[in-house]
Formats: sequence, C-alpha cells, structure tokens
Amino acid sequence: MAEDQQKCKCNRWVISLQAAFERDDFEKLFRKAVQCITEEEFKKIPELRYREDGLACLFGRLLLRHSAQKFSGEQWKLIKFERTERGKPFLAIPADTKFGLNVSHQGDYVAFASSCSSKVGVDVMRLDTERNHKTADEYINSMAKSASPEELRMMRSQPTEAMKMTMFYRYWCLKEAILKATGVGIVADLNSLDFRVNLQDRYRPGAFVTTTTVLEDGRLQDQWIFEETFVDGKHSAAVCKEKKFPRECVFRQDPEAKIFFSKITFDALLENAEIVNPMPNDAVDVFEDFMKKPRKTF
Repeated sequence: MAEDQQKCKCNRWVISLQAAFERDDFEKLFRKAVQCITEEEFKKIPELRYREDGLACLFGRLLLRHSAQKFSGEQWKLIKFERTERGKPFLAIPADTKFGLNVSHQGDYVAFASSCSSKVGVDVMRLDTERNHKTADEYINSMAKSASPEELRMMRSQPTEAMKMTMFYRYWCLKEAILKATGVGIVADLNSLDFRVNLQDRYRPGAFVTTTTVLEDGRLQDQWIFEETFVDGKHSAAVCKEKKFPRECVFRQDPEAKIFFSKITFDALLENAEIVNPMPNDAVDVFEDFMKKPRKTF
C-alpha cells in the first residue's frame, strides 16, 4: 500500500518497561510480541543478560514495525528492516519511503522519534546523580575526552552535583542524537562535536528547547534542529532532525510547533501486528526462559 504523502509523520513516543512488567496480561502480550518480529530481529533478545534489556530490545523492534506499518499502510508481515554498514536500521520494504525512524533505550524507557525527512536521531537518558560511585567532577573528568572545552566549562561551572550531572547527560543525549541521525554511530572523537546551549532557556521537565546549535571541527552545522525535552523528572531526551521539511510536515506549517513525548502501551504496540515467526508451544518456553533472567538493580 502506498505511503500517505499528505500526513505528517513526526511522532515522539516512549514506552515504560516497568509499566509493561506490571501488567496482568504481560505474559500474553510478550508471547505474542516475540512472534510478531522476524527470527533475525528476535535473535539478540535471548542473548541479553537482564530482563530489562531484553524487553527494551523487543520494544525497539516493535516500535519500528508499528510505526512503519502505521505510516506506510503496508502489511505488518511484509515489512522488512535492514541495516547499513554502520549498523543503523532502515526500512527496506516498503522501499523508497521518505520518513525517518529511530529508537533509543536507557533507564525505564524506550524512546521513539520519527520525522517527515529521512534523517532523525533520538536519545534518552536517565538522570542519575552519580555514576560508578564517583562525584560529578570525577565522572566528568573521566569522560572529558568526549566533550569540547566549552562543554567541559559549562558542566564544571554548574553550582550543584545534580546540575553538573544533568548538564553532562544533556550533552551526551545531544551527541548520541546527531550521531544516530547521521547514521555514523559512536565515533572516537566525540569532542569534535561542540554543542552550544542557551542558558536563557530553562532546561527542566516541561521544557521544549530548540535553540541549541552544534559545531563540528569548529564549523556550524546549521542543517540540524535539536529538540530537548524531558520524558519525566528522571529522564531527559534529545531529538536531532533535518531542518528541511516537506509541505505536509507540521513543522513546515508551524515552525514553533512542539511535539512532546507521549506514552504508548504494550498492547497499543501490537495493534495491527501479525505473527511472522511462529514459535513452538506458542512461545511458552521463550517466556519462561526470559523470566529466569535477573532484574537490573538501579
């Protein structure tokens, strides 16, 4: 089925791992879900040590399929994803779609962002006040190679431990988002990406910041727009998207538009889903093996 060219494809969704685990119908949904992705897509899930990581991986696969089906109108079972040489998933069937899709996981959430143009990246981070039993300054110093001199100055100048760590996560989110949008993945010289934030914009839950810019090797990269928001009080997110928008895009119609992350549920992810990889015993054994995995302690 042909892609609907008249409808904006920009969406921001998150799904909570904890909320899914607490559902009374979790087993039923899980057993269906693992059969609604391909054998290749499923392969990584049993290899992951923790339940949270396995479920996050599953949700990432489902978010891509759910959105591809929703935006293109293609049958669920016919949708096919492939990966670039650098490992970024892209929609192979249906071919020649114009929209972009991306997912990220950290903490309690799997985040999803889509755009009317093909290049989009998203990252979500849990705002821990300390990492690896280090103070904020110790942690920032240990990660100094990933930051530009200006970014380090901004992080170190924050008045409290929590604010220093929040600024670190802010920069990390932005760097992940642009690398995912470009499809480059992690690079050795993250300090070549120099983000400039406007301190007049309050960075806190409820904010929607779009004034941040980035320089690469000293040159302004003005083809990108960054959205900085919060999923909740403990998770921040960044979206990197191309500045050019097609006519149907909400951001072309209203450059000041704001799309905050909205929560999607496990059952909603399986709307219009079809079994593509039937498993023996209706995936009972897969579920039992999954439930034997340890939980993460945060």
